[in-house]
Amino acid sequence: MPIATEDLFKERLYQDLERPSDVRNAYERDRARIIHSSAFRRLQGKTQVMGVGEGDFHRTRLTHSLEVSQIGTGILAFLKRRHLDDSSISMWLPEPALIDSACYAHDLGHPPYGHGGERALNEAMIGFGGFEGNAQTLRILVKLEKYKKYQGINPTRRTILSVLKYPTPYSGYNEKTYQEKGHPPKCYYDTEQEIIDWTLNKFSPGDLVRLKEKNAKDKPIHKSLDASIMECADDIAYAVHDLEDVVARKLVSKHDLKEHLTGIFPLGRITTQKTDITKEEFIQELFEKGSEDRKQFIGKLVNFFITESFVESLGIFEHPLLDLRARFPDAVEKFLESLKGLTYKLVIQHAEVQQLERRGQRIIRSLFNELITNPEELIPGSAWNSFDATDTKHRRVCDYIGGMTDPYAQKIYHRLFTPGYGSSRDEI
Repeated sequence: MPIATEDLFKERLYQDLERPSDVRNAYERDRARIIHSSAFRRLQGKTQVMGVGEGDFHRTRLTHSLEVSQIGTGILAFLKRRHLDDSSISMWLPEPALIDSACYAHDLGHPPYGHGGERALNEAMIGFGGFEGNAQTLRILVKLEKYKKYQGINPTRRTILSVLKYPTPYSGYNEKTYQEKGHPPKCYYDTEQEIIDWTLNKFSPGDLVRLKEKNAKDKPIHKSLDASIMECADDIAYAVHDLEDVVARKLVSKHDLKEHLTGIFPLGRITTQKTDITKEEFIQELFEKGSEDRKQFIGKLVNFFITESFVESLGIFEHPLLDLRARFPDAVEKFLESLKGLTYKLVIQHAEVQQLERRGQRIIRSLFNELITNPEELIPGSAWNSFDATDTKHRRVCDYIGGMTDPYAQKIYHRLFTPGYGSSRDEI
């Protein structure tokens, strides 16, 4: 099978007439549609690590996505310079607009209340196709966003590939196993199978088989080059910027952080050919100096990871878009994973945060259980009628709740369950 050219990846599933004198290319139009989408705007009201409304400093899903884009385009620029003389790599590196699109879009499918909300919606959707944030992102882009009715933003083939982090359908997993685990499998929904088939039909049968491979933890391990760049940027933003939020809001003491860093800096320092970061510097810059110095150190960490990135060929796929992968050296990857784990331990596992997450799960669970009884009457007609009637009732209720912001979900919860709250004239 001949290698599909770049022009084939600019195709859209549905006819898309260009506006007169529009000088933008296909990927720049995708980026514009994502930025102007309602799903993108709603990210300002969705939890990243700490809840919306807890303060004015920390990240939301929206500011996180903006930072992921900035880091992603930085990685891309560095990779283009690093692999300038290797045409087998450089010719397949994406345009900046494509990486912007992937990074802006990567969290569109996250429901209110973060992963707690995700677990609650998946629990409600057991037996009805499940719920998973990445799968919902794809669904928003190709079906739900109101750019074209039931066509989402009608994205290009390569933009779809850039957000397809887990190319395995929900039905490819044992649903009962994940029900017991309490979290959904990494997947796309079976409702989008036709679009996935169209997206991937330029790859050989052998590539399609390999693309579905999973690791020992039952998680898909392959993705496109563009998705790997976006994932690198997302990991950096989570590990570094969310840690900055933790320190700035004084949610962790210097003593506690120093204790956790012992395992991350087993030899007291992280050293590569370009950079040397010591445990003591880490502590001093984050705790013992001013906010300006802390910001400079955060920038140093981001630059450290960006300038360690490279593209490797796996040597197992026929098509370069699948065979090429952006990554970090093993030692740097281990350091990055350790920082991500640190943020999780310092914030997510705190009892106070777990209580808030449990509250979010209860709100989402209660909303679903109530709305599913009579969605035609309980969901505003403008919202209910905008969904495709060929989808199941459960999927449409799930789409409605999944698109809520944290404050909106709380508002509807109080209207339904809190005596004396709200009136018939409230805007919903």
